[in-house]
Amino acid sequence: MGEERGQGYARLIKQLLGCAQGEEEALLEANGELVDAGLVAVMGQYADWMESQGNGNAAWLRQFAGQVAQALGLETATSQGTDVARQFWLETLQLIVEKQFDPQQIYPVWAQQQAQFNPELLAVLPTVAAQVLVGDAEQRTFAASVFGEFGNLIQQFPLGNRMLNLEMSIAAYEQALTVMTQTAMPIEWAHTTMNLATAYSNRIKGDRAENIEQAIAPTSKP
Repeated sequence: MGEERGQGYARLIKQLLGCAQGEEEALLEANGELVDAGLVAVMGQYADWMESQGNGNAAWLRQFAGQVAQALGLETATSQGTDVARQFWLETLQLIVEKQFDPQQIYPVWAQQQAQFNPELLAVLPTVAAQVLVGDAEQRTFAASVFGEFGNLIQQFPLGNRMLNLEMSIAAYEQALTVMTQTAMPIEWAHTTMNLATAYSNRIKGDRAENIEQAIAPTSKP
């Protein structure tokens, strides 16, 4: 599902770049299920790539990504802020490993770090996942399991912004599922898709009916 969402982001970005001026809002409305912090992050990455290729549309895409972020209530990430968020992600994933996925040891630490759990952390998650979910099959599998466990922990975390916690949970599960395929890891895939379904069913953001549909979708695949 994470791979499918990434493809959806890429498709929507290409449509936005190719559409006539003034049609952008209609495109976003027609693809509302893709309009989230993940899209903003991928738009930024795509703009960076376009700039490296000398494409003059990079500036427009970066500006439009800022407009989408503002509409979503996300803070526009500065370069320094992005670096801080990425570093905090790596430290958080390492903490989960060191504490052996134990919430009784992890939650007290998170309770002291509430300011770090912000929309910017959600926005850079795809970039961090691309950095971490690499290596041989064993390394990628372990990294995916840590992302999946983060999804479990943040979904059940009693403090902080509940809506943001659920969004981070969903995003983490979707990244884990880019590695945990049904064919290669059927047990892990089943557990993670069920947890993802729970997160969608509890989701505060977005349309309730669409969230229920998303909750059903991952568990209904053959």
